[in-house]
Amino acid sequence: MNNKELKILFLTPYFRPYLGGIERAIEQLALHLINQPDISEISVLTTKYSFPRVPHPEWQDRELTPEGVSILRLEGFPRKPPPIYSCPLVWFSPGKIKRYLMECDPDVIHFVGDGWFWGHIWAWLYRRKKSTFIFTPSYHPLPRTKFWLKGINILISRIADAVVSLSKMENTILQKDYHVPNYKQHIIHWGANSLPTREKEPDAKQVTILCVGRLGKHKGQHWLIDTYNKASAKFTSPSRLILAGGYEGNISLLEQAAGNMGPNNQIIFTGELDDEQLSKWYARSDIFVLFSRYEAFGLVYFEAMLNRLPVLTHNVGANQELLLHGSVIVPEYNEHAAINELVTLVNNQEYRESLGEEARQYAKKHFSWDSAAQQYVHLYKSRNTSFRP
Repeated sequence: MNNKELKILFLTPYFRPYLGGIERAIEQLALHLINQPDISEISVLTTKYSFPRVPHPEWQDRELTPEGVSILRLEGFPRKPPPIYSCPLVWFSPGKIKRYLMECDPDVIHFVGDGWFWGHIWAWLYRRKKSTFIFTPSYHPLPRTKFWLKGINILISRIADAVVSLSKMENTILQKDYHVPNYKQHIIHWGANSLPTREKEPDAKQVTILCVGRLGKHKGQHWLIDTYNKASAKFTSPSRLILAGGYEGNISLLEQAAGNMGPNNQIIFTGELDDEQLSKWYARSDIFVLFSRYEAFGLVYFEAMLNRLPVLTHNVGANQELLLHGSVIVPEYNEHAAINELVTLVNNQEYRESLGEEARQYAKKHFSWDSAAQQYVHLYKSRNTSFRP
């Protein structure tokens, strides 16, 4: 058996300083992989854009994080992409992609997310005889306007050496929609981090409800605001709803929906937050609520749970499979059930604190980044010829 240490390269259209759910997952996985004995280098190949398609020409081509992760960035041409797709549909220099790949000389190239087919295809063309390819698509149902992406995802699944699902449900869907054979399929959950904890604010009379996610149609904030407005009439304590996340569009509609509040309730839009700012809101909050259209995994659920927040959501995506304890899951977009459960969580302090502790214990036991990193190292080694007998 060859004891060679592996070089890992992640491909993603967005990365630091922008950090959405997928980007946070890549960062945490990279930080935990870099301490594994069989890994020598971790790099990330990305672009000079933040979500959604915002150009940042001022960002450096190369950056080395304090932890030792190399970030390699590509500039797109033209600089401003057309607003028709979540990833920037512009020209990225294949020559520069090739130079970055030669510089990294990766043993494993790991695609995370299914949108940046430009980077995926060029990386495979240049490294198909030298690197092992892993694909973690983080599946989402495709609307009709993006149905053309299905064929590309089928192609990427075919050229990848392994396809990793975040849940059993996603595993079944990938087999059906992307025709992934059993021998290529693996299931590895993301982990979650407990951000630095702080004492809760002294005003115990006010109940803080937190929602974390980009402000847009997909994350369901408009529906949440409407539900909160109707539920708040039954609250026995003052409350506030915190909507944490960057703007994706239609913020005026959200603000308009948030304007009809009673004197004892309020809705706060925080904008995009860094890790320290987000950790403060986790510490200040009492309940975590999110009604996305779909969640392949839902990293923020488990971050909230590790901060002793009970979760209220609905039955979409993998929620029913993964949120087994410390959570309340109502039928999909069932307003009556959502209002009743939110009122119970706000009015019953003993119940929500007990559920929050249950959430912390469950997330701590089952969703560890150390465990995820070890499973990926095993997968990298099993699929890479350098480690085969």
